[in-house]
Amino acid sequence: MSEGATSTRRRGEPWVWFVVCSIVYGGIGWWLLSRDLIFPDAMSRVANAYYVLFSRDPHLAAIGFVWNPLPSLATLPLLVFSPWFPALASLGAAGTIVSALCGGGCVAVMAVMLRDLGVTSAWTRNVLTGLFAIQALVVLSSAVGASEAMLMLTCSYTALFLLRWLQQRDPWFLVHVGTGLGLAYLTRYEAGASAVAVVLLVFVVGVVRAPRQRWAYGVNDAALAGLPFAAAALGWAVTSKVIVGTWFATFTSQYGNSAQVTSGQASIESVTGSGLDHRLLYLAEQLVHVAPLAVPLTLVTLAIALVRRDTAPLAGVAVFGAVLAFDDLTFALGSSFGWIRLQMAAIPLGLLAMGYLIGVARRRWWAVLLVVALAATTPLGWQAEATPRWGREEALAREVAQAGQYAMQRRVAADLDALSPTDGSIITDVAYSFPVFLASSHPHSYVVTTDRDFAAALADPHAAGVTYALLASPQNAPSDAVEQAYPGLFENGGGVATLAGQWQDARGTTWRLYRFT
Repeated sequence: MSEGATSTRRRGEPWVWFVVCSIVYGGIGWWLLSRDLIFPDAMSRVANAYYVLFSRDPHLAAIGFVWNPLPSLATLPLLVFSPWFPALASLGAAGTIVSALCGGGCVAVMAVMLRDLGVTSAWTRNVLTGLFAIQALVVLSSAVGASEAMLMLTCSYTALFLLRWLQQRDPWFLVHVGTGLGLAYLTRYEAGASAVAVVLLVFVVGVVRAPRQRWAYGVNDAALAGLPFAAAALGWAVTSKVIVGTWFATFTSQYGNSAQVTSGQASIESVTGSGLDHRLLYLAEQLVHVAPLAVPLTLVTLAIALVRRDTAPLAGVAVFGAVLAFDDLTFALGSSFGWIRLQMAAIPLGLLAMGYLIGVARRRWWAVLLVVALAATTPLGWQAEATPRWGREEALAREVAQAGQYAMQRRVAADLDALSPTDGSIITDVAYSFPVFLASSHPHSYVVTTDRDFAAALADPHAAGVTYALLASPQNAPSDAVEQAYPGLFENGGGVATLAGQWQDARGTTWRLYRFT
């Protein structure tokens, strides 16, 4: 084969991976959705975008400030078509499409990075890429609409151009690095750890490499990498402060991550154990199943890179290693649910270490050994997903699907639609009732928490034209704004309403509709 043909084939490889993986992940996602194997975190991101378009008070700020905006913003163009394709909203399929494309993109970028690391054999490179693509967490995150798929894509993009800057020292690559960091932060907060690590790395490398005026070079390089991230982080924080009155709603809101972890602490510790020692053991168990080779291969890679005075391996460590360290640290400190998907960064971290070792050794037997090792450990991730101790979120999704919770919530929406309610006649807290809202054919009939007149309507339902209140049991909706405004409403009407309807699934999850008197 001619050199030109080989070059064309190499350029085409990532696109093939992108197309094939996106289609496969999307197909798996649809299969899961058709069986109500839905992850509420993923569906809630779709709901945040849906409020912007279809609530009775549509406005961009309805996207909310508890979670980073990019996963929801990415679904907006798809949700425009939800009146004709209701599953885009009612099943959260818009999120699945976005995550499938992100997952396919991440796999494609990994293929490019392996080539840049020196994995010149197409066979080795494609087998490694394929093994990465079928890792349990990669498949699941790409198929269910989880924001981790987008985070891994933006982090992969960042790591790719950081690697190229370390290898070639073209400052234009740092512009891409900064862009990737900014996009990653707008996807998930743990990208902030990557930003700190990357900017520090770029500064140090810039100082060491500069022939003169070392500090100036270091500062300039760090600015190129860090300023886009700083703009994204500051812009998001200031916007949140101006609109909702707090810089970081995920830490201060009653619906934020901190509040959710606090309310669910007993449930978390019933599986993971309490105390730092139990949490560290639990993290180790997860990591051994998700990517058992990641840490040892990364340490070997760093040792070899130190001897060779080679900075290339630091790209993956700074980006993915920082995300992994942040997620594990927050769980160890009791500030995270410790879902197994939060170990996902270990997978690309290990793959890039493997790629570097193969590129450095340039021995076929060494490449075969590492490929076999990765293949042999791949089933461990799938085992972890199927084991309730490690795959707690996945086990809950299976339990909820078997109990018919989402089918019940769609029935709630259909029954309420059958009442022919007027606009703004049903008040509900969509932090919990978003599946009902997404399934409704008449979303304007709901007054929801993102509406700017929600507080006024809640304070005086009759004056606002509100007839009904829809809410879940307090154990399923501990911070429901409607229940908090009218204590005892769910139990007996709280002296202000009478029961108008009740729905329950096989797990006992209960929804009640009350009519204000």
